[in-house]
Amino acid sequence: MAWAPGLPSLLLFGVSTLSALLAVAVRRNRSERYVGGFVALVTVIGTWAFSYGVQLGFAARPEQLAWWQLTLAVAGFIPTVWLLFALRYAGKGEWLTRAARLAMVSEPAVFAAFVLTNPRHGLIWSDLDLAATGVIRVFAPEFALGYYVHMAYAYAIIGFGIYLVLRTAARSSELYHRQAATLLAAVVPPLFANAAFTFGASPVPGLDLTPFTFGATVTLIGVSLFRFDLLDRTPIAREAALDVVGNGLVVLDAEGMVVDADERARRVLTPAPTAGDHISAVFPDTPLSRLSGTTVDGETEGIRRTYEVQVSSLRDAEDTLTGYALVLRDVTDRRAYEQRLQVANRVLRHNLRNDMNVVHGLAERIESGEADDPAAIAAQVQSKVDGVVATSEKVREMTRIEPSSVEAAEPVDLGQVAEEVVARFDAEHAIVESDLPGTRAAVTDEAALTTALRNLLENAVEHNDGDQPWARLRIEEADGTVRLRIDDDGPGIPAEEREVLRREAETPLKHSRGLGLWLASWSARAAGGELSIESTGPDGTTVLIEFPAADRK
Repeated sequence: MAWAPGLPSLLLFGVSTLSALLAVAVRRNRSERYVGGFVALVTVIGTWAFSYGVQLGFAARPEQLAWWQLTLAVAGFIPTVWLLFALRYAGKGEWLTRAARLAMVSEPAVFAAFVLTNPRHGLIWSDLDLAATGVIRVFAPEFALGYYVHMAYAYAIIGFGIYLVLRTAARSSELYHRQAATLLAAVVPPLFANAAFTFGASPVPGLDLTPFTFGATVTLIGVSLFRFDLLDRTPIAREAALDVVGNGLVVLDAEGMVVDADERARRVLTPAPTAGDHISAVFPDTPLSRLSGTTVDGETEGIRRTYEVQVSSLRDAEDTLTGYALVLRDVTDRRAYEQRLQVANRVLRHNLRNDMNVVHGLAERIESGEADDPAAIAAQVQSKVDGVVATSEKVREMTRIEPSSVEAAEPVDLGQVAEEVVARFDAEHAIVESDLPGTRAAVTDEAALTTALRNLLENAVEHNDGDQPWARLRIEEADGTVRLRIDDDGPGIPAEEREVLRREAETPLKHSRGLGLWLASWSARAAGGELSIESTGPDGTTVLIEFPAADRK
């Protein structure tokens, strides 16, 4: 009898054509790593729909039988190719050893062989009558044990593939939740349609609605492919990223798109990394290839800290690049230590050497008898030696300073601490005023606070060439913060000194003259505060140290 395709066949040919177009588009435009499994999946779908469409175009048993056998043999490969794709999607490519792949392909191949030879043994179906409906003539099979054994295996591995997709989505960002939702929506209709056919519950007796539901499947896969970037942005296994995690983590896919970021990374980086954005939105001036080794500053646990960015490639068992892990390692202590070494080296190399050269020259004048007033020169020597001793004491204090966490802060009366500093401050011909009401702030190290205030007062007086240097220490409160304010009437802080403090680094051409400002800045931070120069000029300088109020701790 001649082949006469009706509407059902045309619908199935449409599904087959759509599948073929999707396979071609993926083959041409998508990552090689995932193309194989995906193309195999849509190819088997399209072949099943096409062969069933051809079968339904025949009305006689002999013509239908050959296409029925081909359709059933092809359908047997769907569960296997779905699982292959799900394993790739979930980043479990290392499970696909040669033995595993051979075992997975063997089952549908054996099933296909039994389908094609069923007339000899009847293990797949025992009877195959044509059921006549008002719309179409189609086989209404009575399946045998071999078919049900195959379907039990098929439903098991389909379920396992669904589990892998769900598990991967649960551990990934919102983008992959949408991918997984469309993938599962694509799988469920054919699964229910096939179960209805297998157990004889199809609305049309004998008609397998599974290939018809593939129209929805292919459409949803296309949505996931082109709307949610399936295959372009596949999930990164969290386990692989966590293997290299430090103090903060940003996970990228192979294209540099943000997949996920932990809480610390979102808090430290500005703007915070957002899933779906390219990493260049966070580091606009530095390409991904040059990010390793750069540093960023951020505030965590209430204090400013420095992080070094390290970029690590993420690769699967086949050594294929799957993405990158940007690790933020806390190098605050290391950087502070390097700063102290840098400053200490400069002091030893420059300041102390110059002072001792002066002492040496003055001593030679006394020894040679060239000094007109040995007592005055001896006084100069004593002054220089006192300065060296004071500097060495500051170096010792510098080595004691350690950064503290805001969790270690305790309520401290700033007024009382500052009054004690003023009372112990001994400076001849200097006027030090104070307005220090009892005010409690969150302080992590009271001794460090004392060091900061003492050094700021010393700087204000020592660098003032006036006849009677003046300084004032007072406390201000505003917006949940407490500020210690030190004003003076000195010549101001040179721009080079302010720049060194702002950059927190010295260079051969730009360095602070002494340790006072450095020590004050480091001590203020160790105490849980932040030092800033509010204003400076020929009429004086105002320095602030700001702390959280005690009730904000």
